[in-house]
Amino acid sequence: MILHWITFGLSAAAIVLAGIRLAPYGEALGKHTGIGQGWIGLLFLATLTSIPELTTTVTGAAIGAPNIAIGNAFGSNLFNVVIIAVVDILLLRRGPFLLKVRSYHSLSGGIAILLTLFGALGIILSSEATWLGISPISWLILIGYALGVWLLFHAEKAEGASEEPSEKTPKLSAAVLGFAVCAAVIVVSGFFLIRASKEIAEATALSASFMGAILVAIVTSLPELATSIGALRIRAYDMIIGNLFGSNMFNILTIFFADAAFRRGAIYSGLGAGATDQMIVALCSILLTVVVLIALAARSRKRVLGMGLDALVLLAAYVGVTALINRYLIMMVPGPNPSAWAASTYSFSRMDSTVPRTVRAYSAHPVIAMTMIIFPRPCPNMTIKHMATIIRGRES
Repeated sequence: MILHWITFGLSAAAIVLAGIRLAPYGEALGKHTGIGQGWIGLLFLATLTSIPELTTTVTGAAIGAPNIAIGNAFGSNLFNVVIIAVVDILLLRRGPFLLKVRSYHSLSGGIAILLTLFGALGIILSSEATWLGISPISWLILIGYALGVWLLFHAEKAEGASEEPSEKTPKLSAAVLGFAVCAAVIVVSGFFLIRASKEIAEATALSASFMGAILVAIVTSLPELATSIGALRIRAYDMIIGNLFGSNMFNILTIFFADAAFRRGAIYSGLGAGATDQMIVALCSILLTVVVLIALAARSRKRVLGMGLDALVLLAAYVGVTALINRYLIMMVPGPNPSAWAASTYSFSRMDSTVPRTVRAYSAHPVIAMTMIIFPRPCPNMTIKHMATIIRGRES
């Protein structure tokens, strides 16, 4: 037991340290290659920090639970956008965060919205048509992502966002090596962190408690928060927003891989009664992104309670949309809230007629979906395979 806690602590510390160091190496890469902070964050950091979401989404599809896969992809974007408000708070009265980033990030936010709309279109059509075992809508998402990255690369070039290397900038070889090492540390440490979390939960019954959900929140949020803090320390603001919007783009891209892993045709056709639930979450994630895009266009300097007005509006919008999800799904899923998860596990133990709908509601939230992978026994005799069986049985 002590060994598991040591593993958890060391893995978490390694992720934090590597995440903090990752940003300077990423900045150095941008200076040497002329790529720029935003695109480094958009492509490299976003892909790296989205590995937990990719694992959850593909695993959900592979076990025949498409609502877990689609819900995690859409739901993860909700929390990623809110990190913008968290970064604003961490600036400690040094000005609104979104005022410090370049306006071309509106393009990445717009592409994230467009990809989300593609996913929503797949849900609306619910077509069983596939090409090479993958829905045409998922192929559209893949093509849209590739074109979006290409457009953003050239948009940043046009902005002249890159800087010349200084004497203090690490050499290119050192930057590449450092970035690769930090990335490997985050991926490997994340694997051990998840395993340690599972062992601790099973040994202490934390999986059905407040603390168990805290462990899940740490596991799912640590890479993004660590890299954001690292970028904030070196004032690489464009890297932060590029990472967050890039993560949202990549999260939607994971639907393509989930569709490939889904064995019963197009993944959208397998959602059944959960399709409406996923549409609600997708539209809410679009709404939050629109709030950020409006803030980027307005460039407001106003501050309220020590934080930017736009960040305050974003937090209020997050509370509002999660309350909407809350009300519609008839359960408590207000965000990465440990107490909500602990309360909702009671629904599983009752095993009444609301369980299938409850399972679909869980799948719409990233922390809950990740919980279903890390802690597969929120109550006796209930595993993620059982949940998938319930969904398939009620939605077929």
